[in-house]
Amino acid sequence: MVDICFKTSTENNLKMQKITQISNGEISEYKLELEFDENELPSEYKVCWEESQIDTMGFWYPNNNFDPNITANWWKREVRSDICHNMPLASLYNKRGENRLTIALSDPKNPTKIRAGVVEENGKIEYEILFFSEKVAKMDKYEAIIRIDRRRIPFYKAAESVNDWWIELGFKPSYEPKDASAPLYSAWYSFHQRTIPEEIIAECKEAKKYGMDTMIVDDGWQTDDNSRGYAYCGDWEVCTTKIPDMKDFVNKIHDLDMKFIIWFSVPYVGYYSKSFKRFEGKYLYNNKRMSAMVLDPRFKEVREFLVDKYVSFVNTYNIDGLKLDFIDSFYLTEESSVEYDKMDTISLSDATEKLLSEISAKLKAINPEFLIEFRQSYTGPVISQFGNMFRVTDCPNDPLLNRVHSLSMRTTQSGAVHSDMMMWSKEDTNESVMYQLLGTMFCVPQISVRFDGIADDHKVILKNYLDFWREHKETLLHGEIEMFDVQANYSRARSTKNGERVSVLYQSAVEDVDSSLTTYLFNASGSDYIYLESENELSYESYNLFGEKTGVGIIKVGINKLPLEIGARIKIN
Repeated sequence: MVDICFKTSTENNLKMQKITQISNGEISEYKLELEFDENELPSEYKVCWEESQIDTMGFWYPNNNFDPNITANWWKREVRSDICHNMPLASLYNKRGENRLTIALSDPKNPTKIRAGVVEENGKIEYEILFFSEKVAKMDKYEAIIRIDRRRIPFYKAAESVNDWWIELGFKPSYEPKDASAPLYSAWYSFHQRTIPEEIIAECKEAKKYGMDTMIVDDGWQTDDNSRGYAYCGDWEVCTTKIPDMKDFVNKIHDLDMKFIIWFSVPYVGYYSKSFKRFEGKYLYNNKRMSAMVLDPRFKEVREFLVDKYVSFVNTYNIDGLKLDFIDSFYLTEESSVEYDKMDTISLSDATEKLLSEISAKLKAINPEFLIEFRQSYTGPVISQFGNMFRVTDCPNDPLLNRVHSLSMRTTQSGAVHSDMMMWSKEDTNESVMYQLLGTMFCVPQISVRFDGIADDHKVILKNYLDFWREHKETLLHGEIEMFDVQANYSRARSTKNGERVSVLYQSAVEDVDSSLTTYLFNASGSDYIYLESENELSYESYNLFGEKTGVGIIKVGINKLPLEIGARIKIN
């Protein structure tokens, strides 16, 4: 058992501060209780302790970008979390990817930070949990549970158990419609703000041939300005110089038997919008880079305005889903209003939750199968209650980030995990295209290319990939996921269900073969061969990246080195 000491370096006026251990064992839970002398704005409160650094090699959290280092305690690694950013979860692991210590908090709404760093003087790791790490509302008391998991299990299993714990605490995930896990076509990278209905419809006709059943119209439909930025957001009226007849546009997509999702930037009201003056005094801050103000959902009028806009738009045009963007722009600053008497909800976290709950309830009352997409970093247990599609953060033509984040999200995110939209140039190699696609094998693929602007070979590769993905979708999305070598950004991954396994080798590694399973193994490494280890002699068939059968062979007992071009696969049974 490790003693956890607590202290505060702030000027909080506390009547009581207490940490009580409420469970002991490989998973320990500690209850933090604070009572303030009066209803006040709490300052940062810190809980800290030290443990020996035994068999601990790396630091992981769900939105981590490639950096596994455990740094010194004077520059600690940290996970910043609140309702709109990340989730209060961090894991330290060993060389085998086994969990050494996973920290999670019962409060995913209020701003917190989980930190870890090596103490140079004694070789221990100093852990810190900072509560109220950013500005919050006044309160008279606060409670949270600190959960510490020391089980010797794969780190991702420890992370999965935290998600289960949050569900037990009452953060029930939203219902996931079947269309939430359908491959989709996005017009963002392929069109950007140049929303041209007839051209998008033509692309969707092609996308449907590849098995894409949903499409997204992104930013640009609300303005004839194509210079990026959000100066014209906020009124949410269709720009008729781009889309003369939105109803006709939606109907023609529906005639293709595709769902129609449209983008809204939730918090932004642009400088040049008609709504700009209306909400003076009801903004959180001025985002000059975006040429927009950020709405303050603590005001009932703001929430009603947004909810009414979405409901009216969906009813008017028969929309199937909304892509709700920039939720992570909700945070308090020195500019934020302090006219609490005019607000119906003082806590920004509570107000944001209220807003999302009202949006979700109203839209799902219109259609229980309604689709709502959110994007990293606004993922986690609170957001999961309202959305049903959760997309990897923007990473155009970046197969590594798509792979790392989609796999990490599989461990912690309820709902359908989606890739960022995949795009590439006509001149790119066949191997690079397939490599990018294979990075999204274990999530729902989003595609954003112009079919009239990619090579014919690329079209065949994409069709081969999506045909395979749809055929094995149940195994890929709902099987038991395994991820290897987190410190190397996952050298390989695989998912298994109902006697079937799909594996992808992202680096040169030895894949162990289970003779009781039918296995599909893809080569996404940088080599033209793969290594397999088997306890039985097995037969296999090989297929190239176009899906054409290229041969058969035998896997012998022991270690096998098999020729297999990049992007190709073998079927073992």
